[in-house]
Parts: sequence; C-alpha cells; structure tokens
Amino acid sequence: MWIAEVECGLPLPTLLSVRRVQQLEGAGHPFDRLIQYLCQTDFAAVAIDAPFSVPAEYLQPRKHSELLKLIGSAKLIDGRPFPRARDFVDMVLSGRTTVTKKPLRRTEEYWREQGVNVRSTLWAGARGGAAMTAACLKLLCKAGRPIWPWEGAGRGLLAEAFPAAQLRHWRLLHQGYGGTTEAETATRASIVSSISARIDLASSRPILEQSADALDAVVCAFAATAVVADRALSYAKTNVTTEGLIAVQRLNEKW
Repeated sequence: MWIAEVECGLPLPTLLSVRRVQQLEGAGHPFDRLIQYLCQTDFAAVAIDAPFSVPAEYLQPRKHSELLKLIGSAKLIDGRPFPRARDFVDMVLSGRTTVTKKPLRRTEEYWREQGVNVRSTLWAGARGGAAMTAACLKLLCKAGRPIWPWEGAGRGLLAEAFPAAQLRHWRLLHQGYGGTTEAETATRASIVSSISARIDLASSRPILEQSADALDAVVCAFAATAVVADRALSYAKTNVTTEGLIAVQRLNEKW
C-alpha cells in the first residue's frame, strides 16, 4: 500500500510525496502505523482503495456503524491486525448463505457494467475482496474519522476510491498496467502521461511509472477531492446509506 499526499493549488494541484505505508514513522506493525497516521494527521480528506461496506442484503439488520464495531472488536489470531477473509465472511453472514457465489454492492455492479473488473466483498476465494474489506473496516473503525457518504462534511473525511473506475470514467486505459511486462509498463506510462495534465507530479513521475500501486494512490486523491468539493459522480443511488459508494470525480472536473 502507498500513500500519496497532495496539496490543492492553481493552476494544478501538486503531488507532495508518495511513499509506502512501511515508511510511516513508528516502530509498530505498518497497519497500526497507518491507523496512527489517519488519527493524528490533519487533512481535508483521504480516499482509500478498498471497500467500505458489504451488499445491503447481507449487512442488514445491522447498520453500517454496527458493522464497523463488529469488525473492530473481532477476536484476532496469530497476531493479525484484522480478521482473516474467511472469518470476516462468517462474521458478516452469521450462518446465512449468499444467493450468488460472489455478491456485489450496487456501486460494484455499476462499474462491472462499465467493463471494470470488480471483486466481491463477501468472496474469500481466489481474487476475492473479503480480505481487503476486513482490513478496511478495521481501519475505519480504529481511525474514528467521518466516513463518506454516511457523513459528508468536516475535515478528516474518509472516502472509498477505486482507481480503475476513475480511469474508466476519464476514458483512459484502466486495466493491464499492474505488472512488469513491456505492455504493462507502456500502459502505466500512458496513464501517468494522461493524469499529468490534471496534477503536477513534481519529481515523483518515475515512481508512478515503475509502480502501479503508487500510481493508484495518486488517482485516489481525485476521489478525496471530489467528495470534499461536491464533485463526485452521482450514480447507483440505491442503498447508498447502507452499502456506501465508490467516489469518482466527474468527467469534466480537473480537480
């Protein structure tokens, strides 16, 4: 996981730094240092590339706040900072079974229809999204910050981002840029070139061309600004107050 810190300005925002979570100050587990970073840093908003909830039919009768408390207080094993994927799914379902193998939230269904690869928050198998959902919910619970769209105002706002969805909405290449093959490297360089029209990358451009995760962190910053400035795309409105919404900056907005 990477953290991109961005400062708004004219004519373009500026990328101040991009670094791995392991580079955060402190000597504890990187996950604990990330929690500390979110708790103690002054920021307008942070966008996180991970799901903030589960499909409404499996969240209920709980409220989202109760889901956070459930995961935040879960008994952990083997020194893990958050529940294992399978344990997370079992906790959420509480003995129920899913209608489909990989249930999706409305926001994920929307982006799947746009041709974006999505992961199910309640799938603990290969390429499942349960593990990162468990980690994210634990992070949200411990950070204690306002969470969009359940709370939409105030500094320190946390929002859900999905870089592939943002790139797709901008009509840019949005997949096949994560590896080290010649084609993937070229795709990543193309994306970096495209977003450089929207943000001053300063001296960090080579890092983004080398690392898809670092690039994703920068793309997430646009989601953070979108929710603060009320420039987020309006879509998938059903169940937003239970399932949440992936924040995506509107097409014609540069920042």
